[in-house]
Amino acid sequence: MRRREFLTAVPAMLALASCGDSEAPTAAPPPPPPPPPPPPGAVPGANVTVMIEDNAFVDPDGRRNTEAEVAIRSGETVGWRHVGANPHTVTSTDVPSGARAFDSGTISNDDTFTVTPTVQGTYTYHCATHPSIMLDARIIVT
Repeated sequence: MRRREFLTAVPAMLALASCGDSEAPTAAPPPPPPPPPPPPGAVPGANVTVMIEDNAFVDPDGRRNTEAEVAIRSGETVGWRHVGANPHTVTSTDVPSGARAFDSGTISNDDTFTVTPTVQGTYTYHCATHPSIMLDARIIVT
């Protein structure tokens, strides 16, 4: 390429190089999404929630009454939410040595009750109003 052609071509190349090659300012990344909401019906402040339906304690895995069981660590909280029509209780029937017994008293639809066990072992509870149906649900504390 001759010098004259080269000198004529340089401004054209520079003009093309400046078109569209400019970098846009980098935007800050979007903030992280908020944490997911608690499951429907979760008891505020509870590490795990057991639902009280008509004639059944239902654990988070869907097990009912004598099969219902939750496992927590000492100092964590179990919550119960009443979602049925019939009044019920959450009443301990057997607790580890040195642990405190618990009783919700009669609770109705949308009432909640919580317990925070600190002694390791198995806590068994039932509904004192319906002891032949709603019995022997368990909390395992490690």
